[in-house]
Amino acid sequence: MGKNKDIQELTNLMSRALRHRIGSIVNKEEFYAGKYAHDAETIIEEAEKVMLRHNWNKYDKAAIRAQLNAKLRKELEEKDFIDSRKFDIMEGEISKALKELGID
Repeated sequence: MGKNKDIQELTNLMSRALRHRIGSIVNKEEFYAGKYAHDAETIIEEAEKVMLRHNWNKYDKAAIRAQLNAKLRKELEEKDFIDSRKFDIMEGEISKALKELGID
């Protein structure tokens, strides 16, 4: 797979994982919060496998961050059952997740 395809796959996985993580944080009283948190960790493990396929330069990392930001914002806008605080913590969660993967 080429780098661009892997960037697409990585950002798709990460946006889904972060949507679940943010959902579990802002809706922690809901019955699905624990499942969302667990699903997020599972998806991040898959993203780690994609991340390890390449050596990412600073341009790749910038592209990953930009695509992830756009995809996550779109997904969060579509999920109206997630509390509106989701946008307040979005940037912080993106930074934290990219750091965990060694991309930031």
